[in-house]
Formats: sequence, structure tokens, C-alpha cells
Amino acid sequence: LFTLMKRSRCLVVVDIYHIMRRAVVSSSSILRNNPLLRRFPSFVFVESPFARRCSRLLGGSNPLKKSFLSTTLTTLQRKEEDTKTKGGDVNVKFPFSPTQAHAYASVLERAIFTKWSKKFLDAMPMPLGGEKVLDAACGTGATSREIAMRLGDQDRFSKVVGVDASEGMVSEARKKGREEEQKGAAPIEYIVSPMEEFTTTTTTNNNNTKEFDRAYCHQGAQFFSDRDRALANIHKSLKPGAHFNLAVWAPVKGQKLFEILRDCLIECGKEEWVPILLKPFSYAGDHESTSRVDAVDALESDLIKAGFENVDVVFERDTVRFDSLDEALKVISVAPFGVELMNDAKLFEKFTRKFKTKMLTEGSDVGDRERTNDDLSQRIKSGTDGGDEVVVTMMSFFAHCNKPWAAGGIQSSSFKC
Repeated sequence: LFTLMKRSRCLVVVDIYHIMRRAVVSSSSILRNNPLLRRFPSFVFVESPFARRCSRLLGGSNPLKKSFLSTTLTTLQRKEEDTKTKGGDVNVKFPFSPTQAHAYASVLERAIFTKWSKKFLDAMPMPLGGEKVLDAACGTGATSREIAMRLGDQDRFSKVVGVDASEGMVSEARKKGREEEQKGAAPIEYIVSPMEEFTTTTTTNNNNTKEFDRAYCHQGAQFFSDRDRALANIHKSLKPGAHFNLAVWAPVKGQKLFEILRDCLIECGKEEWVPILLKPFSYAGDHESTSRVDAVDALESDLIKAGFENVDVVFERDTVRFDSLDEALKVISVAPFGVELMNDAKLFEKFTRKFKTKMLTEGSDVGDRERTNDDLSQRIKSGTDGGDEVVVTMMSFFAHCNKPWAAGGIQSSSFKC
């Protein structure tokens, strides 16, 4: 049993006087909906990055005396709170300035988000004509435009509302909407508002949009400053029984492009930028975590806490393509430190050379793998403008859930099938 628990990356604390009977209470909200806890109700798992790092201190599976146990848990809780207060991963800020928004639209949306938005919507229940749909944390509007195309313009009540906290992102979304002018698509309204402050009265163009029939959030929940409040607001904005679909990137392990960008920052002496770079892959709150189980547990727990039911999470992987290594390197420009990095000519040259060397030698997804050392040196020096297409793997979690039909959930509803 202990071996199984250890494999689940959980720290097990047992009171020697009440082995397998008495639970040690943790303040972590994750515990309330942890599938392992439901399987083994006699135990409580201290589920946090700090607790896992302290497993050796607590002695792993060895029984602990009651007095030492209480003191240790109190110390753990205080240290974890101090870590959050002092700017741990959960407090890493990732602002989207107008410069970043433009880079996001020209680099990430074209190479990654256009394809992944379609994949996300294909995997989720289809929006229906006549529905009013919320796109939370809409970014530059890739998902909003895809939803609008699927809703169509046959029903005059069809509408998409895209909401984002970044004025630069919304500006890019409106600009792309004017440029593309999608024929046969439902109208889109974009609103600048943090999801933590969003209410259905925020919409301006249609006073009848009181509640939404469906909501999506594609790769935006990682950036909510108050995740509980943002998800609660999405829940409030939906009609009873409405569907909510959410996507977040999986932990960075196995996503070679960002692993190499991380390693290059560390080798260039900019390790302090790593948590910011990996913020999109740190839904569970720790950029060092490689556990997909932790991320899924956090995602399920947050949705249930917000009031959603029938939560289902699936794991998806797919490839994205860049025309060359130079195009792939532009991903770094979207980060908040991107401008500072590129303005330091010496640092950026060092970073670029390390990035291209690692991608050509370690990043085996790059086409034409059989190369001589001279060939590699020439390609690195020339900027690889000779047609090397870069293909890298990305991985994401897709979650689907719905708002209960009754305030207390389906069990309290008087409706019977």
C-alpha cells in the first residue's frame, strides 16, 4: 500500500497511535476531491510541491509520533504559506503588453493556437446555432473566431463574447476580426476585463445577454490572478445545465521546444526567468513539477470547487510546425522578458547559438536529422534559413464539465428522467 502511495507522488503521514484509522487534516483544497483519497479514506495525503520536497525530512512512510506530527505539519503549512507570499510559482506574473500581444498574434497564434483551437473544439461538445457563447481569456481571438464559424450566421441569436484582461490582446483580436471578415460567422464582441471581475452585465452590445449557453477557456486559466474567483464568475455567467470546456498545457516535460528554451536560459545565467517562461505549463503551481497527475488533480479540484459537476479531463498531444529555427526562436519574444533579452546583443547572440545547437542536436523533431558536424556548424552560423522545418510536440489537458441544473446539484433537483 505504501509503495502504491509513493508511486502516486503523495506524502503519507501516519499517526503511530491510530494507524490506518485517524486522518491528519491538511488545509489543501486539493485533498477534498483527490481520487486517491476517495480510494483510501483512512489516509490523508499532504499534496503540495513543498510537502513532496520535504518527504525525506518527514521520513516518508515511517510512522511518526503524534507530538512530532502536529509540530511538523504546522511548520510545513507556515513554510508553504511563506513561499506563496514571497512570490512562489503561484504568484509568477505574466503580463501581456501591446508588444507581447503583437508577437503572440504573429508567432504563437499562427504556429500553435490556430491548430490547437480547432483541435480543442473538435474534442469538445459542438456549439449550436442560436447559442450565446463565452470565450474566457480569449487572447488574440483564435478560439473566438473558430467558435463563431461553427455557430454560423443562420440564427440571429448566435453570438460569441470574447473576454480578456489584456487591452493589447483584445486590440489584436479586433484587428484580426476586421482583417479576416469571416463570412458566414456569428458576430463577436470583445471585452477588456479580468475574469476575476467579469459579470454578465459587462457586455455592452446586447443587453439581453444575461447568461451564456456555453463557455470555453483555451490556455488562459494558468494566468488568472485569482483562479477560484475567475472560475466562479464563469460558473455564474452560465445558464443551468450549460457546458464549460477548459484547456491547459500539460507539464513541460516532453515538450522539447520549451525544455530547450528553459535550458538555454539557465546556461545563459538567467535562471530567474525560467518560472515566467514555464508559467503556461505550471497549472499545478510548480514549474519544476513533471507530474501530470498533480495537474489533473488541481484542474478537477478547481472546477468542482467552482460548482461544476461531471468533470472529465483527457490528455491530448499533437505536433506544431515552424518554417525554420529562426521562426521557432521567435517564441521567446512573447515572454515578458523577451524584449530585455533581445535588446542585450551579446546575451541574445549567446542564447541564439545555444538554442540552435540544442535544437539541431537534441531536438530530433527537426527535419533532415543525418548531418555532419561541419553541416551543423554552417546551419547554426547561417541562421538555418535553408528550409529546415521544425516540428515539435505539444501536450495539453482538455476538461469538460457542466453547471448543475439545480443550485445544489442534480441530486437536489426535482426533475426526474
